[in-house]
Amino acid sequence: MSKVKYIASTDEIPAGDRYVLVKFGEEYGQTKHPFGLTITVARQTSKTVSELSFLTAVHTAKGIAKRQGIAAVFACK
Repeated sequence: MSKVKYIASTDEIPAGDRYVLVKFGEEYGQTKHPFGLTITVARQTSKTVSELSFLTAVHTAKGIAKRQGIAAVFACK
């Protein structure tokens, strides 16, 4: 299964690599792009709920990466 690399900014993602990215944003969503997929997790009023939602999305991202043969999974808080 793909390892998750925690990054401070999306600028840390190597250009041209296929990847799945999990990040916080305004609302939940998935965006496909030429190099993979971005999963956006909405920030909640409760930090605990936000963190659990984020961890769930990271787990989902790892599964997607495995099925699609993508080696890189990034998480950006």
